[in-house]
Amino acid sequence: MSSKTVYFVSGGNRGIGFGLVKKLSAIKNSLVIATSRTPEKSTELLNWKSEHPNVHILKYDATVHSDADHLAKEIGKLADGIDVFVANSATSEIPMTVLETPIESWTRLYNVNTLGPIVLFKALYPLIVKRQTRKVLFVSSGLSSQNSLSAAISSSSYGQSKSALNFTAKELSLELAKENFIVIPIYPGLVDTEMGSGFVDNLGKRSDESNRLADTMRSNMMITVEQSASAVSDIIESLSNEDNGKFLKYDRSIVPW
Repeated sequence: MSSKTVYFVSGGNRGIGFGLVKKLSAIKNSLVIATSRTPEKSTELLNWKSEHPNVHILKYDATVHSDADHLAKEIGKLADGIDVFVANSATSEIPMTVLETPIESWTRLYNVNTLGPIVLFKALYPLIVKRQTRKVLFVSSGLSSQNSLSAAISSSSYGQSKSALNFTAKELSLELAKENFIVIPIYPGLVDTEMGSGFVDNLGKRSDESNRLADTMRSNMMITVEQSASAVSDIIESLSNEDNGKFLKYDRSIVPW
């Protein structure tokens, strides 16, 4: 099959995922496999694919865990392996305290943000191990870390689901080190996407203090999709075994666990 470098990006139809698809598909001799829950409605991604024959779109719903095995079979028809795996699919929640958060929110976000990437990685592992590159990135969040941002914001189910994903990435980095895998969670920044901006907007509605914090985040922290995708793409290309298990931010600084 293809001797090209094969990149896989889940949730490649919008936001950071779509930004990555555009960056990675511009790399010489690349083949990019992007997923969407509804490919036929992913207008921007479809338009991009029409001009970039090295991009392929496959259907995948992170809430339906059985989709992962079917996806692996479809990828096998396009390539004999995966060099770079990026688990990007995720969902968010409005900022709430632990006491405010309904149990359904914890269950839904854990199912999509934590179990979804685990199931997906397990299904695609046989394809990743066929190549020697073996770079694995789990898109995380600054709210998953015990830093000053997470201390100021009650993200409850969202932050916890991403923290659990980080823990899994750390475990995989140790378990697969002998197989020369490079596994990292990555914080792509506070990005001006529907999810990122929506979270900040909802945070600003909670109180005057939260509104001031939201304004600060918009003016001092928020970056564009282009900035995030370009930085993450650069990190993907430069990853080495020394990075295995690190929690990296888009600027390549190390995020505290």
